[in-house]
Amino acid sequence: MTSLSKIEFGLADLKSKYQQAKGQYDLLQKQKANKEQEYSQIKTDIEVWQQVQILFGKVSEFAREQLKLRIEETCTAALQAIFCTDDISFVIEMNTIGGKPAANWSVVSKYGESVVAANPEDARGGGVTDVVSLALRLALLELARPKLDGPVILDEPGKMISREYLPNVAAFLKSYAKKTGRQIIMVTHHEVLAEVADISYRVTQTNGISEVTRYEVYSNR
Repeated sequence: MTSLSKIEFGLADLKSKYQQAKGQYDLLQKQKANKEQEYSQIKTDIEVWQQVQILFGKVSEFAREQLKLRIEETCTAALQAIFCTDDISFVIEMNTIGGKPAANWSVVSKYGESVVAANPEDARGGGVTDVVSLALRLALLELARPKLDGPVILDEPGKMISREYLPNVAAFLKSYAKKTGRQIIMVTHHEVLAEVADISYRVTQTNGISEVTRYEVYSNR
C-alpha cells in the first residue's frame, strides 16, 4: 500500500470514527435535552403539587373553621331558645394532638359579671347535655357531605330536660323541621312534645292489650 493509500485509508477510518463519535454526541445531546425537559417538567409538577398541598391545607383549615362556626351557632341557638336566655353559648376550641386536629367544647354561662366555661356534662345539670347532644346531631346531619336525605328519628329527646323547658324543645324541633324541610319521627312520653306533631300515634295499654290511636293537628300543618 502506497503512502497516499495509507493516508486515504487513515482519513477514512478517522472520518468513520468521527461520524460514530458525532452520532454518539448528538444522541447524548438529545438525551440531555430530553432529561432537562423532564427535569423542568418534574420541577414544575413539584411546585404545582406544593401549591396544591398549600391550597388543600388552607381549604381544609377554612372548612374546619366554617364547620366550627356552624356547629357553635347551631348549639348556641338551641341552648338560648330552649333555656330562654342569651347568657349561654356553646364554644369549640381547636387544637392539634399527634399532628391531627382535635376539638374541645364547653358551655359558657354568664352570671352577672362572672363568666363560667364548663364541660356540657357539668354545665347547669343534665338538661344542657341533652340540648347539646340534640343540637350536635342535627347540626352534623345538615353539615354532612354528601348531604344526607330522609327523616330525623329521635328516641325520647329531652328526657333529662326540666318539664318547664319542654315546650321550648317542642318549638325548637318544630322550627328545625320547618327550616330544613325534614320530617321528624319521634318517640316520646312527653305529651307536650307529642302535641306539636302534625300527626301523632298514641299507644295505650289496657289489660295487656295495646291500642293505637291516630291524631292529626291540622292547625300545625
